[in-house]
Amino acid sequence: MDIYRIAQLNIGVENHADFTKEYMKDYLAQSDYTDFTVTVTREMIENEKKISVEQVPDRYYEITAVLRSVCKTILERYNGFFLHCSCLMYKGEAYVFTAKSGTGKSTHTRMWREVFKDEVVMINDDKPIVRLIDDTFYIYGTPWNGKHSISNNVKAPIKAIFYLHQAKENKVTKCDPLSSVAKLLSQTVLPDNKEVMNTLLELLDKLVAQSPMYDLQCNISHDAVYTALNSVKE
Repeated sequence: MDIYRIAQLNIGVENHADFTKEYMKDYLAQSDYTDFTVTVTREMIENEKKISVEQVPDRYYEITAVLRSVCKTILERYNGFFLHCSCLMYKGEAYVFTAKSGTGKSTHTRMWREVFKDEVVMINDDKPIVRLIDDTFYIYGTPWNGKHSISNNVKAPIKAIFYLHQAKENKVTKCDPLSSVAKLLSQTVLPDNKEVMNTLLELLDKLVAQSPMYDLQCNISHDAVYTALNSVKE
C-alpha cells in the first residue's frame, strides 16, 4: 500500500496497476500514518467501465475508481468535495473557473499564465478538491489533473468562482446564490445517499455565501483575464 498526501489528508491506496502509482507519484506522503484507506477491487474497475462517458485505455479506470472512492470519503467525513474546474493561485488566493467540458477552462487559465507569468501558480486543471477548514474554503491540487497534466500539490483559499461561457465580447455578471449552487452541482459528483447529499448542499451554500460566483462571458484574449480580475476587485 502507498500513502498519498492529498487535500491535507494522508490517504492509503491499495491498487493493482503500476500505472496508478506512476500517475499519483507526485503526491506520495512522507509518513506511515493514514487518515483513511482506499482498496480498489475488480468490481470497482468494471463499474467505472460501465458508467464511463468516454472510451479510455483500461489503465485509467483504476485511476477514476480511486478518485471516486477518495471523493466519497472526503465528502462523508472531511467537509470536502471534488469540483470539475481549472483553478489557479494568484497573489496567494485561488481563482476557480468551471463550466461544461469543452468550454475553454484550460484555455482561459493559460491566458492568466501568459499575462501574469510567475505570479500565477496552477493548482489543478481538471479535478481539484475543495475543503472547508476552520471556516475557510480551500482548493487543493490533486493527481487528477486533466489531459494536460497540470497541477501542483498546493492549496489556496478561494477568492472567487467563475462559470465560463464562450462569447465574442467579455462580460461579467454576478450570480445569485441559488443559481450558483445549481451551477456547482452540475460540476461535481452527486451522492446517492440523502444525508450525504444534504452535507454537499450545506457546503455549497456556505461556499457561495463566502466566495462570490460570476458568469463570465469571455473570448480567447488577455482582456478576458482583466475582465474577470477587475470584477472581483470591484
